[in-house]
Amino acid sequence: MKYFIIYLTIFIISTAFDCSENKVYQKEVPDSINNNQKEIKLNNPELKLEITNKEFSVITADKKKIFGSLFYSDEKKNELQPVVILIHQFNQTKEQWKLSFIDSLISSGFKVLSFDIRGHGKSDKQNGKLEDILTDPEQAPNDITAIVDWVKRQQGIDSTRVAAIGTSIGGNLALYAGLNLGLKVTVAVSNGKSTFESYTGYNEKMMGRPFFPKIKNVLLVCGSKDDDHETGQKWILDNFCSEPKEMKVYNSDKHGKFLIDSESDLNSIMINWIKKYL
Repeated sequence: MKYFIIYLTIFIISTAFDCSENKVYQKEVPDSINNNQKEIKLNNPELKLEITNKEFSVITADKKKIFGSLFYSDEKKNELQPVVILIHQFNQTKEQWKLSFIDSLISSGFKVLSFDIRGHGKSDKQNGKLEDILTDPEQAPNDITAIVDWVKRQQGIDSTRVAAIGTSIGGNLALYAGLNLGLKVTVAVSNGKSTFESYTGYNEKMMGRPFFPKIKNVLLVCGSKDDDHETGQKWILDNFCSEPKEMKVYNSDKHGKFLIDSESDLNSIMINWIKKYL
């Protein structure tokens, strides 16, 4: 009787887990750097593909831990593919990127990475006030540098074909990575001129110089009524971008992710730009 009760208890517990309504299944995998990676199967009926979310963390040059997710189609886990890095805006997290958009990118032949900038989500706290990351070149740029270094070393990633899409501060980090970290394609939505200047060290006072580095394959997007973002992006496009380049302006006051959410064609425009040049 005693053993029967024990077996019955084990059966009830295992059945409770098997009947859970949670549709996320986790499988631990080794991490050669910090033992902080795990693979999660995303069984969402809205997805066109079976997708895995590989959660991971990296350590920046200034010793901050940054958390991210690498998404890929299960059937192409080890197949060499280009990757698109998604960078959220101020006061958002990597969850700002909808799973349907990630799925569309994966369906287009890419692996996808998103991460939390310091001071946001699961990542370590920033130095000083949160607003300092908008102007301090020794903070958020360190995050994207560590992320790009990590993703280029992953199996199944074509390190010569890395793109980034970012909104607001994320757009400036995408451009910073295009300028300094060898990204092939960048898309920036509602990025501000002042943060671009802070991150890159270039400003209008230096415009008399004969040469500035150029970023290729750049798509800039903003709303015409969103403060002075149109003017700032035009300045960036003219001075720091070379062909192919394009700027799309919507008749809108929406900013960043909210502009994406309000414009039904914008997701496909960004994906088509990535597909064409990556």
